[in-house]
Amino acid sequence: MRGNDFKDITLSQADAPGTDDAPPDGFVPMSPSGFVAQCTGLYFHPQRVVMAARIRPEHLNPLGIAHGGFLATLADTAFGRALKYAAGSDMPPATINLSMDYLCPAPLGAWVEAQVQIHRLGRTLYHASLDLLDGERLVARGKATFIGNAVTPR
Repeated sequence: MRGNDFKDITLSQADAPGTDDAPPDGFVPMSPSGFVAQCTGLYFHPQRVVMAARIRPEHLNPLGIAHGGFLATLADTAFGRALKYAAGSDMPPATINLSMDYLCPAPLGAWVEAQVQIHRLGRTLYHASLDLLDGERLVARGKATFIGNAVTPR
């Protein structure tokens, strides 16, 4: 492999042709905290309890499509937000298991929404699945189990 085999994906958003970073109406930028503060382009729709991301150059893998780790972060964060809201908890739940199936690439500029379906809110365990959608295109499916309020700050 030669050093120039991969295109430079550290372009600024202004340098990325054909990308519009503006979110659809009702979406607001995620407030930065913890690990997610390192992930740019994440948005939340408070009324719909939906998370989404605009795929930016820094989200791409060497193939020029959204990195699976970024999509998994979007999914994990969307699960946590939806489950926290549904459980009426002050603390977010903690991920026990997360599995992802990647079905279709998300290119630069794609608007990917995480549509969460909650299957069960037990006393301590929560079960849910989600679809990551770029418009009508199914980008990925995820399934997760969380534990509610299990972690207490030390």
